[in-house]
Amino acid sequence: MLAAGEGSRLRPLTQTRPKAVLPIAEKPLLEHILVALKAVGMDDIILVVGHKRERIQSHFKNGEEWNVDIEYVVQNSPRGTGDALLEAEHKAGGDCLVINGDRIVEPELLKELIDRYQSTGDACVAVTEVENPTAYGAVTVENENVDDIQEKPDPHEITSNLVNAGVYAFGADIFAAIRQTDHYGELKLTDTLREYIRDHPLHTVQYDGMWLELSRPWDLLAVNDGVLSGTDSTVASSAAVHDDATLGSPVVVGNHSRIQPGARIFHDVVIGDNVTIGANAVITNAVILEDTVIKPGAVISDCIIGSGSEIGTLTSVEGGRADVQVDGELYTDVKFGGLIGDNVTLGGNVTVEPGTIVGNDVHIESGSTLSGRIPGEAHVFRG
Repeated sequence: MLAAGEGSRLRPLTQTRPKAVLPIAEKPLLEHILVALKAVGMDDIILVVGHKRERIQSHFKNGEEWNVDIEYVVQNSPRGTGDALLEAEHKAGGDCLVINGDRIVEPELLKELIDRYQSTGDACVAVTEVENPTAYGAVTVENENVDDIQEKPDPHEITSNLVNAGVYAFGADIFAAIRQTDHYGELKLTDTLREYIRDHPLHTVQYDGMWLELSRPWDLLAVNDGVLSGTDSTVASSAAVHDDATLGSPVVVGNHSRIQPGARIFHDVVIGDNVTIGANAVITNAVILEDTVIKPGAVISDCIIGSGSEIGTLTSVEGGRADVQVDGELYTDVKFGGLIGDNVTLGGNVTVEPGTIVGNDVHIESGSTLSGRIPGEAHVFRG
């Protein structure tokens, strides 16, 4: 699994943790992938780690809890997915199943890839159909083989809605191909594959099941929605939910969290460990990380709140649609109430407009109105 990247588009969350441990339902993202691999008999797991790797290694250790054997390879600086896979060559050696550490797929896809590879002996890649291929590696397929891969094509370059799903089956020859790839800056696996297909078949396995990618802040809400869809609510045995509180479905409530009288927790809400939801607070479509306090009467919608933060009395994160700039790129008409970083204090009666991103360790005075991006460690006064 390739889990070394920084995840810069998910800042400020990824300033203090790797993307791979962000919560999806009641488990870290990477755990969902690990469980899918175990389900198809993949017991020997190599994790390529880098940014904040100690958070991954301290959670998964040697894999004993999941009945797998995990070994770690460190990519010390972000040099691309091709370089990350090359770092694992000395441990993988030969045949390997490769999956990007920010994709959740069903075990059925992994089994189909393995079966196709074993029956043909040729490299295979999963492809899936999306509405907008411009954000992905668009794939042109001819006779079930990849004819071309175009990373983040312009709209006029798109010839189909099929994209690279980020799951592969390779033989040992992929490592030589990576070393021979001409590149500038980061060495992406897709750069290698564009050259590889000139002389080698790359079979496609078309997939129309659950495919969830975590790349931008609002993806955390969408991925949780996808995983929770059709499930029942889960409340930890150590959590305390007052009889006068309302829990919709699906909702996840973590260990030692407390939901006070009159609070209304509607659909698609993930509440981490040791979180307090105050009386008469209203929350819908939100991810709230550990050790956060939501004070009475707060209203939160379409929002992510980092760990250790405090949301003041009667404060409102409005939810809705907005244009949001992330990592220098403008995304238009996104359903996204906002992202509040770690250890942020919002005073009472604060209004957070749709699309707002607040950095870590920020203090917001009561009565303020927030929009756009608030840098980390800022102090915002009403005015």
